[in-house]
Amino acid sequence: MTATARLQLVRSPDAAGPGDDRARMAAIARGDSAALAELYDAYAPAVLGFARRAVGRADAEDIVQTTFITAARMAPTWDGRSPSARAWLFGITARHLKERQRAGSRFARALIGLATEPARATKSPSGDRLDTSAALERLPEAKRVVLVLAEVEGFSGEEIAKMLDIPLNTVWTRLHHARRAMRELLDEEAS
Repeated sequence: MTATARLQLVRSPDAAGPGDDRARMAAIARGDSAALAELYDAYAPAVLGFARRAVGRADAEDIVQTTFITAARMAPTWDGRSPSARAWLFGITARHLKERQRAGSRFARALIGLATEPARATKSPSGDRLDTSAALERLPEAKRVVLVLAEVEGFSGEEIAKMLDIPLNTVWTRLHHARRAMRELLDEEAS
């Protein structure tokens, strides 16, 4: 099996519930806490999965809470062009992650798993188990975040650029280097 084939990561499921968040966001902008609770129920598991991949379990729940507090405060600024608030929420999460890193917090901690299920491992021809999450942990944070957003969460390059407030070419460069590094790390583990 090639390293490319081994780089199949589990993609997070899309949020439960209605796909159109325009009414929810309008209600949140008016101060409706029930609408905020609906938004939280719909997207918190996906946001938590992303945060866990980036900072580990210990800090992920704090990031999720901060994300939804910020979303409630910023609801009047949501442009509503997309029927889903998912990308907007991931952008808020990514900004909080970046702020946490700048503040010198524990952002460099080891990655503790991919989402709520155990890390997927594949077998090399020799029968050794390859741990994708261990290889992912070894990537520099900037590359890891872009790779997780693209490969696991399914966001487009344009969405990632907007979330992280970086140029689109930087997204593609980081993604290219992250994929290449993952292939090398997985090949190294297989040897």
